[in-house]
Amino acid sequence: MLSRLVVIRRAAIILTPVLLTVAFAGGTRAVPLLEGRAGVDEGKPADGQVLRVHPSNPRCFLYQGRPVKLLTSGEHYGAVINRDFNYDVYLDELHRNGLNLTRTFTFYREKPSNIPEPGNQNTLAPRPEAAVMPWLRMAAHGKAADGLDKFDLDRWDPAYFARWKDFLGKCAEHGVICEVVLFSRPYQRDRYDLLPLSSASNINGVGRGDPSVWNFLTLRDSGMTAAQEQFVRKIVTELNPFDNLYYEICNEPKGSPDVADAMENEIIAWHLHMARVIRQTEARLPKRHLIAANCHQRIVLRESDGGQRMWHKDQHYLDRPEIDILNYHYTSSKTDVKGFGFRHLPNEGGQAGAIWHFLRQRDQFAKPIVFDETFTGIVRKQPERYPINRAEAWETILSGGAGYENLDWSFTPADATGSGQSPITDGRRLDGRPLRRWLTILRRLLDKYDLAALVPAIGLLPERVPGYGYAASTDGKGRYIVYLADEKLYRSQPCQARPLDVQLTLPAGRYALQTLDPKTGPTTTLPEIESQATVRLVIPAFQEDTAVLIGTPAAPVP
Repeated sequence: MLSRLVVIRRAAIILTPVLLTVAFAGGTRAVPLLEGRAGVDEGKPADGQVLRVHPSNPRCFLYQGRPVKLLTSGEHYGAVINRDFNYDVYLDELHRNGLNLTRTFTFYREKPSNIPEPGNQNTLAPRPEAAVMPWLRMAAHGKAADGLDKFDLDRWDPAYFARWKDFLGKCAEHGVICEVVLFSRPYQRDRYDLLPLSSASNINGVGRGDPSVWNFLTLRDSGMTAAQEQFVRKIVTELNPFDNLYYEICNEPKGSPDVADAMENEIIAWHLHMARVIRQTEARLPKRHLIAANCHQRIVLRESDGGQRMWHKDQHYLDRPEIDILNYHYTSSKTDVKGFGFRHLPNEGGQAGAIWHFLRQRDQFAKPIVFDETFTGIVRKQPERYPINRAEAWETILSGGAGYENLDWSFTPADATGSGQSPITDGRRLDGRPLRRWLTILRRLLDKYDLAALVPAIGLLPERVPGYGYAASTDGKGRYIVYLADEKLYRSQPCQARPLDVQLTLPAGRYALQTLDPKTGPTTTLPEIESQATVRLVIPAFQEDTAVLIGTPAAPVP
């Protein structure tokens, strides 16, 4: 008999003080994780319009009274801070394709040289004169790292917050949810110094206490922490009226490789501290928004066989009620998953079916999981890999993911349509429209199902289907969606059209079948099958990937 996933209902959870041991220069000490309430405030009714976790199914969200999964292929996070980027045109393109998510940074930015392939066509690398920052600049105090006047962290720039509000209002008009990313790992010194919170770029002395790049993501420097808290309170207050957003605390948090595990504990403590600042700020405001943690730490585990595995320390966020959403990057590259451990393929390479197995190890946690950045190629002189991104989207959503975002380098300051009208710095003309059309096909299919009822169909297929990766979902009423991807697709190798014979475990009864081509959208009706607990499914020849839609007389394929 098919084993279905138990959907765990969320409830308000009372936090109790917890101590996390972290290492500092002078030794170790226990840092208290901030106590307080998470979930829905008992003293404040939930706003039915604000994006929130669906109360009966944590594998999707509830927005304006409707269940929703997030699906997109979006620009490189600079829509607000880059004045040269036309976000009106960009949002029109998302809306035209039925895409409903965009990821946007608050003040982290890059230089064109940091990612040479897009170069100055990276939306997150604005010209200094086009960079829109939260703080005003002050003349006669020297120059910041970008060559312009330094920032005064005591003076907010009203134009910055006005641009945010305009952007979020237009996102709402286009049916788009915005993931507002408050901070980012600085990566290296030249990017860190571009931050207004770096001592190289402000007149207030912030950042002088401990000049290490990595301390930006810890509580070591009290002056830095105070400035971060002040910014969080300000932007959370300014954006509180909007329903169509959730906050990610930090993009790709990860410590310095030479301090490894000890640094990661400090980053976790900092994460949870900033989450509490959001909670405290919104406790006095009309609306309450979801908070995401980006689980990106890569701690090396060594096994008895001498092999090397990694983990994200994500259990610290999965079981903490301060965090509502778990965000991951490059999930199809996490293979050989056992519990929280995995092996990471080099250069963000992917493997068919990896997403299904990764999510199954996290089924016991009732929190939405969003894959909010995938590898599109382009950088490191890589070719485009849009067919792989298509497979990742299908695998993510049908494996129980609440959202999927592809990082789409085709959206540039010179071409907000993402259609290759203008070359990037390395000369290539990137056209992301094929992938967006493919995602539209997936979106239209999802619109036909009750997303609040859709859960992973665990046990429907065998543990392995040789040569293929898969994902499958059911609405619990007799309808199933099965997705299969050729392993060669993930290796960017030619895929031959081949039939596939696979055994399904289905409750006894008759089933109608259709195949759907994820590349073009048409469906083809197949002969009915009859199950006696198990049944043989013969899929006609397909190339790269296919979807099989299954229904019963009482619950037909929509």
